[in-house]
Amino acid sequence: MNTKVLTTSIKKELWEFSNILKWLPMIIAALVIVMPLAIFMQSNESFSDLFQFLTTFPEQFFSAEHAPMIPKLFFVMALSLFAPFLVVALIIQLYYFTVCLFDERRDLSIMFWRSLPVSDVTAIIAKLITGALAIPAIFLGAATATLCLILLLAFLVCIILSVGYDVSLWALWVDADILSGVSLIWLHLIPLAIWMLPLFAWLMLASMYAKKAPFLWAILPVAVVLLVEGFVVHYFHLSQSYIGSLLLEYFSLSSQFVESVQGQENFARTVPLRALITKLNIGSVLVGISLLYGTYWLRKNKAEV
Repeated sequence: MNTKVLTTSIKKELWEFSNILKWLPMIIAALVIVMPLAIFMQSNESFSDLFQFLTTFPEQFFSAEHAPMIPKLFFVMALSLFAPFLVVALIIQLYYFTVCLFDERRDLSIMFWRSLPVSDVTAIIAKLITGALAIPAIFLGAATATLCLILLLAFLVCIILSVGYDVSLWALWVDADILSGVSLIWLHLIPLAIWMLPLFAWLMLASMYAKKAPFLWAILPVAVVLLVEGFVVHYFHLSQSYIGSLLLEYFSLSSQFVESVQGQENFARTVPLRALITKLNIGSVLVGISLLYGTYWLRKNKAEV
């Protein structure tokens, strides 16, 4: 596979969704910064109350008893800041995979792209990488930039408090372990993409197969199968459904994992990543690859565009 052609194809996919991928992260970043300030300005709290809190804060948290809590507290705060970016990124991902192959057939642009030296395999892999990795990476980058801006403002506040009021908060910067906390969030990117591979591949298959309404083609077959299975389970008095239980188990945390992490406060920051890793298995990857092959076969052999 030609790496240059693959890179160009990914850039083409990002260019087609450039407006969404440029403006949405900026809007979310603005809301994340402005909304807390607006809420604070409208609350009964005054700047004097905030200043009093900042002056008493070091005495409460610089003790040896509270020091281990600081990196966990920063990680939770960073994860809360990243959360809206990740939620919107997931919505954009699902939308992208649902329409990425359908739109190029609807507007006949597939005829133009097929005239270029780009194979169907390269086109599908480019769309998969764009949706599974590039889109969430863009939103993670925007969230990281927003966090850096907030940290810059916090740094300026620390300088003012240190120089003007002899209040030192510099120990927090060391204890917060900022770099490892942000890096830990970024480490979720690839395991999350592998975990969601069957869903992404299914949406691509529906997008390639549908003549219209690809979202319905992605939802209705699954809904029909679950309804039929539910009827069979109820009619024959079976203990439980197989497909429904399989989907529920795949997209939820097992009770064994929940029990295993209880009482492990020292490893609290790694719990989300460990939860993702426990969901990865070769079976789901093979299902995703099979669905991708079905998408490739349809793109290569489907007579109508």
